[in-house]
Amino acid sequence: MGTHLPQEILYLIATHLQDAEASLVPCTRVCREWQVGFEPFIYSKLIHVFSADGVSKEGCRRAMSLSHFQEVTSGKGLARRPLIRHLSYHIVVPVDLPDWQTRKQKGYNLENNVRHNNDIAFQSAIVDLFNTLTHWDPNLRLSIELALLGREAGKEPHTSDWDIAGEYRYDYKKGRTKSVPVYRAHFLDNGASLLPDVACIDRLCFNDDFPSHQIWAGSAMQIAQRCITLTEMILGLDEYIRPDHIEYIQARRQAVADGLLTMPHSLRVFRLLNEMESPWKQMMAGLNVLLSDNDFLSQNILYLSLSLRELKINQLSLTPDFLFPLDTESHPLPTTQSLYWPSLEVVELIGVPPRLPSGQWVAHPTPEDQIEIDEVEDWEMIICDYEEGNVSRPIFDREHFHRTLISLGHAARHMPFLRYMQYRLAHTPNFRFEFKPHGSSGKAEWLLYSLYRPDQRVADAWKCPLVQLDAKLPAMSIRTIIADWGQHIAGSQGNVKN
Repeated sequence: MGTHLPQEILYLIATHLQDAEASLVPCTRVCREWQVGFEPFIYSKLIHVFSADGVSKEGCRRAMSLSHFQEVTSGKGLARRPLIRHLSYHIVVPVDLPDWQTRKQKGYNLENNVRHNNDIAFQSAIVDLFNTLTHWDPNLRLSIELALLGREAGKEPHTSDWDIAGEYRYDYKKGRTKSVPVYRAHFLDNGASLLPDVACIDRLCFNDDFPSHQIWAGSAMQIAQRCITLTEMILGLDEYIRPDHIEYIQARRQAVADGLLTMPHSLRVFRLLNEMESPWKQMMAGLNVLLSDNDFLSQNILYLSLSLRELKINQLSLTPDFLFPLDTESHPLPTTQSLYWPSLEVVELIGVPPRLPSGQWVAHPTPEDQIEIDEVEDWEMIICDYEEGNVSRPIFDREHFHRTLISLGHAARHMPFLRYMQYRLAHTPNFRFEFKPHGSSGKAEWLLYSLYRPDQRVADAWKCPLVQLDAKLPAMSIRTIIADWGQHIAGSQGNVKN
């Protein structure tokens, strides 16, 4: 009799079992009616798929191998495809190579069989997944997370365990040359060309919380390129890299910059999660993360943003006027008046480092601390001593922040559907800027929380008087309402109303 329960009752049973974290798979085998009632609960939630058979991971429910996934979504299982919305794909490679746990011994070579075999497995796993999904209905919308999973712990040839390989200490000062560089999975030569175009992937995420997803940024961009109807991409680069392994940081930034030029035209949401690229100590010069004199990443983010709906960037150093380029006097360049963002609604620049991509600081120490910095003779001592080198930088480079807000102001006036803009510096003292248009009212709220004070050029760029309206706000805040914001934004043809 139980096999003839109404679907409403089966729904309640499935909900109860799911809340109890019990497996629903046995219920699908009772009868056809139970299969129809329980499978939507199984397949509509996050499914963990492993690229190889016989592999599992603690905490992964609803898990299966890729071969089993292919089986249950083919033939009689075609009806399951529309149920599947969210897939976490674990790319199984032979050896787990955690970051900063080993150091080089005599004879070490970065081009070794362990990394090569991992790359082979990575490439094969991605190709197999894309060959599977290329046959799916293009109208299906699938969200995929990608991350590496090593079958077993291991080391590369000619290395030894060294759990402080990511540090700079009195007893370990040779990390630049002795620490084994982090492993990130690459495609082999022209390997990405083996990927077929896939039309059913709507969202792509490279952001496994811990450990790092361990996929090279350039390879991630190549994967995204093949998702021809992709609308959202989350690129997690929040990985710790030793500051003295600067070549990796520079190459990673350039790989992202190059990849942005190949993104599908369908992309509407782009989120980049970076890790703070800082020197060992605040006393030191910043890191130059550029491979050349040109900041191609800032330029290419601008080009990408023109077709986006949301742009969210965390902890990434950018040129201050990257959204709306200015001349040396902070005036708009002639070419910028053609810039227009017809769809952009959200711009979030969070945790912005107080340094330019070239490494130049935009927050400076007090004169007393600067004297102390100038007198440093032994930087090794400063780096190794936990108590040294942590000076404050309370003095803002005002022209830098003028330029930043002027650029954002001109850009915002070319964003007719902007709902929210935020720029937050990762620094003390604070610099937090927020801008919120109030929809059909034609008004907008402008808020700055900082010791820095904008000049008239900033007010002109935003077409607003910068006065504090709310007496309850701290003295370091500026809040103003732009009553006629709607008159200052771009028209439907991209012409600014002056």
